[in-house]
Amino acid sequence: MLLGLSAYIGCFAGGVFVIKITDVSKKYGNRIILENVSCSLDDQRIYALVGVNGIGKSTLLNAITQSADMDSGKVEIDGIDNREFKSKFQFFYVPDSKEMFLNLTGNEYLKCIIQLYRQNAVKAKETLGRLVTAFKLERSLNEYIANYSLGMKQKVYLIAAFLSGAGNLILDEPFNGLDPESVATLKKLLLAYRDAGNLVLFSAHNLDLVANFCDDVVFIDKQRKIFQLENPRDFAQLESAFFQNCV
Repeated sequence: MLLGLSAYIGCFAGGVFVIKITDVSKKYGNRIILENVSCSLDDQRIYALVGVNGIGKSTLLNAITQSADMDSGKVEIDGIDNREFKSKFQFFYVPDSKEMFLNLTGNEYLKCIIQLYRQNAVKAKETLGRLVTAFKLERSLNEYIANYSLGMKQKVYLIAAFLSGAGNLILDEPFNGLDPESVATLKKLLLAYRDAGNLVLFSAHNLDLVANFCDDVVFIDKQRKIFQLENPRDFAQLESAFFQNCV
């Protein structure tokens, strides 16, 4: 079932996708969170965003997806300034907060996403069925999201991300709350999405997961600057880079 789903996801998107971040700054009061950070993320890659707690990972993701969440700088998504409304259709963002759309049932929320992102209704219905089966959420779709467990909320928001067909998935701690089977399912789906020509950026605390999964690592170091590293696929090397630069 999952292999068939992965192949079907490949039909949704694909193209030239890139996120370009230029001199982005953000502070809260007198506390500087990000200061003139820049990087460029390319299509057909999975990027893990890594840094110590409170260093600005979620702030950076918010700046990418919501121009109002940066004080200065520029973010372009597939060549579109993120201040322009049409840029919203180029990505799907799952924030760390899992308290969204609580007054909708899972079905209502997912149907809303299909319509919002203007997906083909027939294809989206087929994909929805396969995603729901893959994440074992069939029995819960008619319940209100408010009544979901943390893991169930995570699953329904992730299903929405894949249903959107957006070429850039931006996910804040997407593996939180998932059981091992669902983690494996999500990895396979993200790999399939990448292989269809898309871009995935996710934040993570778990270096073991990062070392064995992503293509590139985006670090926010202790000076709150960004540097990128192609994943060495070696936990010891990754851990060394983290402690040398981020702690």
